[in-house]
Amino acid sequence: MSCIGTAGHIDHGKSTLVKALTGIDPDRLAEEKERGMTIDLGFAWLTLPGGREVSIVDVPGHEGFIKNMLAGVGGIDAALLVVAADEGVMPQTREHLAILDLLHVRRGVVALTKADLVDEEWLELVQEEIAEQLQPTTLAGSAILPVSAYSGQGLPALVAELERILNEAQERQNIARSRLPIDRVFTMTGFGTVVTGTLLDGTFKVGQEVEVLPPGIKTRIRGLQTHRHAVETANPGSRVAINLANVPRTGLQRGDVVALPGQFQQTMLIDARIQLLPDAARPLAHNTQVDFYTGSQEVPASVRLLDVEELKPGESAWAQLRLRRPAVMARRDRFILRLSSPSMTIGGGEVIDVHPRYHRRFQAAILNTLETLERGSPDELVLAALDRRRETRKSGGREAKQGSHGEKPGSHEKLGAREGKPGAHEKPGAREKPGAHEGKTGLYEAKQELHEKPGTHEAKPGPREAKTGSHEKPGPREGKTGRPQGSPVPYTGLVGYEWVEVMKQSNLPQDVTQETLETLLKEGRVRRVGAFWFAQAVWEALREVTIRLLREHHLQYPLRSGLSKEEWRARLGLPPKMATEVLAALEEEGQVAEATGAIGAARAMGGYMRLPDFTATFTPEQQQQVNRLLHQFREHPFTPPGRNEAEAMVGNEALGALMEQGTLVKVGNGADAVLFLRESYDEALSRLVAYLREHGKMTAAEARDVLGTTRKYILPLLEHMDERRITRRVGDERVAGLAGLTI
Repeated sequence: MSCIGTAGHIDHGKSTLVKALTGIDPDRLAEEKERGMTIDLGFAWLTLPGGREVSIVDVPGHEGFIKNMLAGVGGIDAALLVVAADEGVMPQTREHLAILDLLHVRRGVVALTKADLVDEEWLELVQEEIAEQLQPTTLAGSAILPVSAYSGQGLPALVAELERILNEAQERQNIARSRLPIDRVFTMTGFGTVVTGTLLDGTFKVGQEVEVLPPGIKTRIRGLQTHRHAVETANPGSRVAINLANVPRTGLQRGDVVALPGQFQQTMLIDARIQLLPDAARPLAHNTQVDFYTGSQEVPASVRLLDVEELKPGESAWAQLRLRRPAVMARRDRFILRLSSPSMTIGGGEVIDVHPRYHRRFQAAILNTLETLERGSPDELVLAALDRRRETRKSGGREAKQGSHGEKPGSHEKLGAREGKPGAHEKPGAREKPGAHEGKTGLYEAKQELHEKPGTHEAKPGPREAKTGSHEKPGPREGKTGRPQGSPVPYTGLVGYEWVEVMKQSNLPQDVTQETLETLLKEGRVRRVGAFWFAQAVWEALREVTIRLLREHHLQYPLRSGLSKEEWRARLGLPPKMATEVLAALEEEGQVAEATGAIGAARAMGGYMRLPDFTATFTPEQQQQVNRLLHQFREHPFTPPGRNEAEAMVGNEALGALMEQGTLVKVGNGADAVLFLRESYDEALSRLVAYLREHGKMTAAEARDVLGTTRKYILPLLEHMDERRITRRVGDERVAGLAGLTI
């Protein structure tokens, strides 16, 4: 999931453009509609031509509401910079662009609005001016597209460009460190408190226990919505509305962070690399008081410069920021620094350590440590070593590969996850609704008026699965596994590693590796399974793929007792030892269960597995046919119907199910193979073993007479006993085998 944020000067048409693109008016407040001006954050979503759905955060362009703008752009993946063709670059264009640059928003497109109001010559001059402004920023080279929200000019090209840049962007990583910086809080009658924000670094699930920081409120997720749709799981990058259980509206505010319990701790001191804007009015002095913005939070702070006496415009330095209030953030989060008087953006930077000690200035050892931390922390290096997935995916019609292997240290963490205060126009206690466009079937039914604040929602596609097919005979396009030849393994790299391998891959000392693994284990970011360590996100993906494979198998083969464990192991590419440990852990979690399989090759490869609630059942018609067949087997226990006759009575699929369930036992191979009822098979072996114990040896004719059968049945049965080493052939006789006369 991806999120686009608007930026640009007031009255340049940001909200009008969003409405033209999505059909959703992001101006949700009555005051905004009365004044014709965006005051606080607005939200919409857009379905791109390739079918991908993206969120849009619309920000105010007035300099008086810059705090609200900063609360919305912390978690975006791409920027939609809006410049009016009839005015060109204006003061808030420059400030918004500087903020995007400081936040390292590297993908964007410029919408040159009101293009139908100017001539071509003027349009070219404005495009040149914008390109010049973009050149020194992270958005250098971004497309500049003339558009008109009123005539529709250029809108298809704009949407196509947005899709292109998002397809090229790396998808949000799930590093099992879920957090949602709150940008809105409201209540819904019948539901209670709802918070919204952009989800970062992990997933949230309905029913999950969470905590809200800094207040430290423990609560539970009652419901989740994205883009007006209730979902069971919210993914990284999604705009999410969370219904929190038993939490009063007054206990929360913009800037609080919803996280998994124990994963984050509040801080009032951070180490950071800060950068002063080239056009800053003056150098930044030691101990300067600033306003610190990260995500949706605004916190007063003082800047302690560690390696320079003063920071000059356009330069960077190491600093400690002492916060006036507790804040919650993560390493690699980006932030903005502003002066309160005169109100202006002066710079920003990156968080390097969220829980440092107090540092003395100009200490070489401290500065060297900060340089090392900037290159990558132990937990990032360990997580990168554990998560080396490759997932083949299609996005916008293109195939791409993604994975953590080969990424720079720290690439698992995203810009965003910030805090802040409610905006100036957000009234504490005001009742809001999740969306003015909310459908009646949504989780939070829209019943409020226009002046109340809407929410954010996003649809999650349901599972697409289920084939039907014969039980035993692969189709012409299927291989021995029963699945189409050449069909891709959904995931590769869903594996764990022993700690020695992690140490080698992360290039960390042994004690640091072990300590880091134990810390990540306590935080719930890794999973230990026997001797193997898994990144939590990898473990969850492995579990989900296993459940999906079993569900698809049950749907395709409803009469089979389960999926071969060897088939499952091969599909996931797990080494045998690891597969055994993983399967035991999944069984302990109650995710899978042992399935009873037939005697023969499948059992020899490790048995079968199934979903815990799955039971193979016959249709009423099949059950009648099966009953008639089993009656025949009971009537003639040692001269039962042959394979072809049995198949004619019940069909190939039902016959295969009876064998796999162990009701019928196949003895012998090829054309000589015969079937016995399980109890008849056991009785036959028991009688023959008893005869051998009494006489010491046995011929085929004697065995035939013991059971009252024919050579057609006794010869495959005796060969079967030889294979099981119950007996051993010596000439034309059988004697006790190496396994002894045990069955």
